[in-house]
Amino acid sequence: MPETIDLVIPNIVEFNLKRPLLDLDPGVERDLLEHGTNLADQCVFWSDENRVLVLPAGYSPEWLADVHAGLGGSVPPVVSPAPTTGRLVHDLLEDDRALAALYEATSGARVVRFVSWGAAPELYALASVLRSQGREVLLDIAESRHYWSCEYLESKLSCTDLATHIPGFRVPRGISVASWDQLKGAVTAIAGGGGRAVVKSMYGVGGYGSALARSEGDGMARFWETMRREPFFGTFPLTVQDYVEHAADCPAVDILVDDDEEPRLEYSMLGVDGLRYRSLTLGPGVLEPALEKRLSELSTTVHAFVRSLGYRGWFSLDCLLGADGELYVTEINARRTGAMHGIALAERWADDSPAVYSHDALPLRLTGIASYTEHIRPVFEELWAKGVRAYPTTVRALARHRPSLGIIVCAESAAEAERIGGEAHRAVNAAMAEAGAPFSRPTAGSRS
Repeated sequence: MPETIDLVIPNIVEFNLKRPLLDLDPGVERDLLEHGTNLADQCVFWSDENRVLVLPAGYSPEWLADVHAGLGGSVPPVVSPAPTTGRLVHDLLEDDRALAALYEATSGARVVRFVSWGAAPELYALASVLRSQGREVLLDIAESRHYWSCEYLESKLSCTDLATHIPGFRVPRGISVASWDQLKGAVTAIAGGGGRAVVKSMYGVGGYGSALARSEGDGMARFWETMRREPFFGTFPLTVQDYVEHAADCPAVDILVDDDEEPRLEYSMLGVDGLRYRSLTLGPGVLEPALEKRLSELSTTVHAFVRSLGYRGWFSLDCLLGADGELYVTEINARRTGAMHGIALAERWADDSPAVYSHDALPLRLTGIASYTEHIRPVFEELWAKGVRAYPTTVRALARHRPSLGIIVCAESAAEAERIGGEAHRAVNAAMAEAGAPFSRPTAGSRS
């Protein structure tokens, strides 16, 4: 056993549900639980060091073995707590059997290094348990005394604050409101007369927490229905911003904030559908050099500021390039993002496959017999036999009401990776069509 071991903890569900000001109804909680659990399996790509995986119960052993064979390694030890609540670390701390398995899996290692999704109180509790066993724990999040910075920066409203602290940090013009009357007035002022406005809550995930108000047609009626239906809009303040006309895809950067003064920056281009994330590409040539330079200068300044608050861990900026030529920051995420598995794979194969295409939720034919071994594995086995570095990433969603599949592809260029991903998607749907399944309706991915 090596002296240091990575403990990979995709605590996505509890991170997304730690919203004390929001009264989330059971339906929304179920959606967020499914969303986070589906994405959790992407963590198998986060680290190629000696590691232990903490995975939600119900993962596919066949998929896990296939992916690791494709990566050229063996399956590491896996700990899966009983899914009492679906909150991964909470359930781990309440499960004596799982804690004993974790102790055994990490025995012999003096140092346990966390590789987590983002800061949450349960992670500090788990670190305390490991320290009580005589382990040194290296956090990949802020120390507990700086946890406030994680909570503050994860709030979508902090994005407007940063515009007052950081030169060049531009956000769409907006109005902050504290009541329904103020919201109605602000939306009318910005979106009236044929315009559009984007309304954001303090928190948002998986498409929740942002809504588009448009004055044409039934746009306003649909907007107010969203306000009534979504609990993420159940508390104030809210921000009403101009809708900025922009290019089809949106640049983003993931920033590693650690004890080094120089940031690690990883650029990507997000494919979006309305206000929702759909896919991403990253690697050489994804951003134009001039745009990459602008984003680098902004990210370096942001890194210094959030680091001064005590924040540590991955941090991202989602941006758009306006039709006016300005670079706008639309969202910040104080956590890992759905780019992480792509970043790890691009680094692993930087010499010959430095570009990545990733999609978390490609729609599949609606069927009750969607099968990894029958419909998914054969398509990817054919690719692997040709030396193609393509992997299914979210196979849990095969069993959902609207089945979908996550795919990641590494290739020489982003365009080639996206082409391979599209062909794999069509091949999977063709395999399912042979079973006589009708088409499902397309579903949008969510920024993870």
